Amino acid sequence: MAGAPVAGEPEAGPAGAAPSPLLSWLVAPRTDRAVRFARGSGGWDRYSYADLAHLVSLASAALRARALPGRPGVVLATPNSVGFVTGYFGAVNAGLVPTAIAPPARFGGREEYVRHVARVLELTRASAVVGEPVHLAVLKDAAEAASEAGGVPVAVLSSDFSTGTETDRLSDVPTTELATLQFTSGSTSSPRGVRITWANMEANAAGNARLISFDGDQSTVSWVPMYHDLGLVGCLMTIVAKQGDLTLMRPEQFIYDPRRWIDCIAREGIQITAAPSFGFAYAARRLTPGDLEGADFSTLRSAALGAERHDPRGLWEFTRLCEPYGFDPATFTPCYGMAEMTLGITGHPPGTVPQAVHLDWQSLTPEQPVKIMARGTLRDAGPSGTPAEWLVSSGIPIDGVSVAVVDGEGRPLPDGYLGELVLSGTSTAAGYEPADADSSSRFADGKVFSGDAGFLLDGQTYVLGRLGDALSVRGRNIYAEDLDVRLADTSGVDRHRCATLVDADRIVVLAELAPGPWAERLAESLSLHVGGVVDVTVVGCRRGTIQRTSSGKPRRRLMLSQYLEQKLAGEVVAHRPRRPEEG
Repeated sequence: MAGAPVAGEPEAGPAGAAPSPLLSWLVAPRTDRAVRFARGSGGWDRYSYADLAHLVSLASAALRARALPGRPGVVLATPNSVGFVTGYFGAVNAGLVPTAIAPPARFGGREEYVRHVARVLELTRASAVVGEPVHLAVLKDAAEAASEAGGVPVAVLSSDFSTGTETDRLSDVPTTELATLQFTSGSTSSPRGVRITWANMEANAAGNARLISFDGDQSTVSWVPMYHDLGLVGCLMTIVAKQGDLTLMRPEQFIYDPRRWIDCIAREGIQITAAPSFGFAYAARRLTPGDLEGADFSTLRSAALGAERHDPRGLWEFTRLCEPYGFDPATFTPCYGMAEMTLGITGHPPGTVPQAVHLDWQSLTPEQPVKIMARGTLRDAGPSGTPAEWLVSSGIPIDGVSVAVVDGEGRPLPDGYLGELVLSGTSTAAGYEPADADSSSRFADGKVFSGDAGFLLDGQTYVLGRLGDALSVRGRNIYAEDLDVRLADTSGVDRHRCATLVDADRIVVLAELAPGPWAERLAESLSLHVGGVVDVTVVGCRRGTIQRTSSGKPRRRLMLSQYLEQKLAGEVVAHRPRRPEEG
C-alpha cells in the first residue's frame, strides 16, 4: 500500500484499503492543513500533513531497521513535538506497537525514572526507545537496565528523524492488532499498560468526534501531554484522523505562560480545546482583564474538561474573567474517561451550560439514594457561597459506550443511587499488561469495573471519586477528591499544591506551601467536616514531593504507604487528634 510520496519520486497509488481509518491521512496527506508545535522561545513550527507523512516514512524506516523478532514495542519518552508525532505514527507504519510515556522532566529523580522506563521496556518487549537529544543519556541507562534484565538489546534513538535517507511505505496493519499500550502508574508504584486495539481506538475517536461535532474543519489547541489518554486519543488521534488544524504546546509551556494558550483561542479563532479544569482555574489566576484586551472567545465551540473532578469554583472564575470578551460557559464540555475505556466514556454536549447538583454530602451512603438539595448549572454552582457542595455533571455516555451503577455484589442500582460505575462497549480495552497488574479498576465479563464511585440522575453521570480513596464515617463515605476540593475554602491554601491521603484512621494533607496560620485553620476545618472521628495531620513539604499519575492525579495509596513507613520527606505543621467517642 502506498505511503506518503517521497520527495523527487512519483506518487504511487494505493494498493489496498488503509489498515485503519485513523491512518488514512498517511495515504492522502493534505498540504493545506497542518499541525503546529510551540517553540520554546516563542513562535510556532508548522508542518503540513504532507510534511508529517514524509517524516513518518523516515521514522518508520529507522524503527523498522532496529525491530527485533518478537520485540514489537517502541517506547516514546518524548514531549508534545514533531518528534513524538512522527515517531508514534512511524512505529505504527512499521507494524510496531508504540507506547507513550512521560519524558524525564516529569519525574523527581533519575534513578526512579530509569527503573520506571526499564520496566516499561520489559513489559512492552521494546526494540527501541525514542527521546529528545537532551534526554538520551538517561534513556540509555534505562535501555541498558532493560537489556540486562531481558537479555535483548534495546536501541536508543533521537526523536529527530529528519536526517533519514531511507523511506518506508504504509504497512498493512490489521485492525485486530494492538494500536498502543497506554501506560499509567495509577496510585501504585508499578507501571501497568492498558491494551488498546485499533477497534477500540477507532470507536472512541469516533465517539469523541460526534460528542463535539468535529468533522475536521475546526481548529484545535492543546497542551495536554501525549502520554495521557486525553492528549493521545482526544487531542491527537481524533483530530489527526480527520486532518484537522492542530496546535500543540507542552504542559510546561502552559504553566510558564498560560496566556499563550488563551491567545490561541481568543486571538486566532481556534474552536476546540481540552484541559483538566485546573487549567482553566490556573489561567484565571494568572491573567488579568488587561491581558484580555481585544480578545474574542466567541469562536470557541468546545472546551473539553477531563482528567479530574470538575471544579465549579475554578470554572466559574474563568467564566467571570472571560465572559466580557465573548466566552460562553456553554462551551465547557465536562467529560469522564479512563484508559481502560480507551479514553472517553461520557461528556456534556457543548451548547448548554453544564448541569450540577448540590449534594447533602453528610448523608452520602453506598448503595443508598443520593440526597439532592438543589439542581442547577455551573452558573448556580460556581458563584455560590459553597461551591464545594456542588457536583458538576460529566454528561451522557458517548456513542458506543454504556454506563451502569452497581452495588458491592455487582447488582444494578436504580437511578440516583450511589455505587460503583461499570462501563462497557466497543471502547472497552483488551485488558492489562501485565495481566495481573495491581489496579483498583478491573476487567470482567467484557466490562470495566471502574473503581469510581458515582451515580446516574436523569441520564447524567456524576463521578465522586475513587472507592479506594474514601473514608467511612458512621456509614457514609467521604472521598479524598471531595476533601481536595474543600481545601480551597481555607484562606491561604492553593489546593492544586496539596493532596489528601485517607485511610480508616487518618487524614493526611500534603501541602507544598510555606508554613503559616493556614495550616491550623485547615486541620480544624477538615476535623470538623469529618466530625472529629479520625486524626487530621497537615504535612508541609517541598515543591515536587507530591507524586502524580500521568493525568496529574495524586498517587494517594503510594504516598500514604510512604508516609506510614516514614519515607516521605516533610514536617508536620498542624495536627488535630481524633476526638473521643461520646457516650
